[in-house]
Amino acid sequence: MGGRDVLSAGLLLLVMVVQVTIVNRLPLPGAGAPDLVLLTVVGYALVRGAVAGTVMGFCAGLVGDVLPPVAHVLGQYALVLCLIGFLAGRVAESRPEAGQLVALTCAAAGPVVAVAVGVLLGDDRIGHSMITTMLPPAILYNVLAAPPMVWAVTRIVRGPRTRTLQPAGYLARGRT
Repeated sequence: MGGRDVLSAGLLLLVMVVQVTIVNRLPLPGAGAPDLVLLTVVGYALVRGAVAGTVMGFCAGLVGDVLPPVAHVLGQYALVLCLIGFLAGRVAESRPEAGQLVALTCAAAGPVVAVAVGVLLGDDRIGHSMITTMLPPAILYNVLAAPPMVWAVTRIVRGPRTRTLQPAGYLARGRT
């Protein structure tokens, strides 16, 4: 495990603590708050690819499945984040220039995938009223939080970009 991976794991744990202790308690209109853990997985997958995004999503989801407040089947959040991490990473591998669009799409798709997985697993909390009252604000909060959160995560996961300075006119003289 390299230094970047340790930093990414630390970042994810920090985001999970902030999610549970601060963000989930914000008195936002509507029901819900932005899912910063989902957005962290998306940012990580955009940089590292589908396999790493899937693994990060699965690990983050398993930890999220045991953090309070938990009212769903163990592994349900892991499956959701695993799927979103794979999707973000796969699209980023084939179309690296579409990073912002992928981030916004995954931010909106996350709550929808969570509801779909909940329905497939027989979660009795998911009904018509939840879909109509809780899903739209969850999507909105994720989409609003996605640009700054995913940008910050991708910057941290990539690390500092080193630039090599070339002498003036170096490329103009035909040297590469």
